[in-house]
Amino acid sequence: MTLRIATRKSELAMTQTRLVAERMVACAKSLGEDLDYELVSMTTEGDRRLDKSLSSFGGKGVFIKELEVALMEGRADIAVHSLKDMPAQVLPQFKLAAVLEREDCRDAFVSKGGANGIKFMNLPAGSRVGTGSIRRVVQLKALRPDLEYVPIRGNIQTRLSKLAELDGVVLAAAGLKRMGLEKEITEYFSVEQVLPASGQGILAIEALSGKEEKLLSAVNHAETLGIALAEMSFLKALNAGCQFPVASHAEIVNDGRPAAGCPAVLRMRGIYWLESTQKLLRAKLQTEISATADNSWFIAQGESLAAQIKAQF
Repeated sequence: MTLRIATRKSELAMTQTRLVAERMVACAKSLGEDLDYELVSMTTEGDRRLDKSLSSFGGKGVFIKELEVALMEGRADIAVHSLKDMPAQVLPQFKLAAVLEREDCRDAFVSKGGANGIKFMNLPAGSRVGTGSIRRVVQLKALRPDLEYVPIRGNIQTRLSKLAELDGVVLAAAGLKRMGLEKEITEYFSVEQVLPASGQGILAIEALSGKEEKLLSAVNHAETLGIALAEMSFLKALNAGCQFPVASHAEIVNDGRPAAGCPAVLRMRGIYWLESTQKLLRAKLQTEISATADNSWFIAQGESLAAQIKAQF
């Protein structure tokens, strides 16, 4: 069997899609099946319109529309996305079929000199830092209001090349690591300093809603799916996408395997920039995970965190 996988054409997207494909091949083998794959690569609207901010022409959906069309037209069997590029709720004809275990979700700071470069908090006042994310900007300003934040877009190599004219750039650590560029990282921001985008570091498999396969179930990482659903439901409850400075981060302490007398716990944080008051709203929760917790339970936690934010409006 040959599995046709829709993916964006960027080097990072292709690398990430191959990671998913190889995982699926391994899972198929464990199920006694032979699987081959073919990458169906394409350029999305988000890839073409690099001269404009995402918030100015549609937000997250611009990275997945063409891939979804390929699914609808039968040119691909599944599509692979970075979960943070997906809208909080997919269209009814599609489903989030599976996710891989989360990679490092943190944001990373890269300055000239890579690992030996100047750290973010040590930059001289007035230094110029590049990022294409308004989520990052509002949080970085809270840390260093004396710096200039410059909008940049493009693939990882394009953004790293901006160091010729900037003092630093902020990127997702997951992408840098998957591309073998970890040595370029000067430092990592903790989630307390800069909350990552909802879904950051998670690779997602999208399929038609009626598609049921044991292979998709086999490749799915259940704990990661739980936190993914919690984070995305937070966005949905706030009707927010990448055009809003909003983010959430969930983690399972004990990785779903409680020690004696120490139950697994879901910890979750959220932020929301309230434009009317120019304030960055914050909320957090910590809840024990019962043995009966299912996907709907994780969704409810994201909604609960969003309700805490709404109460501050």
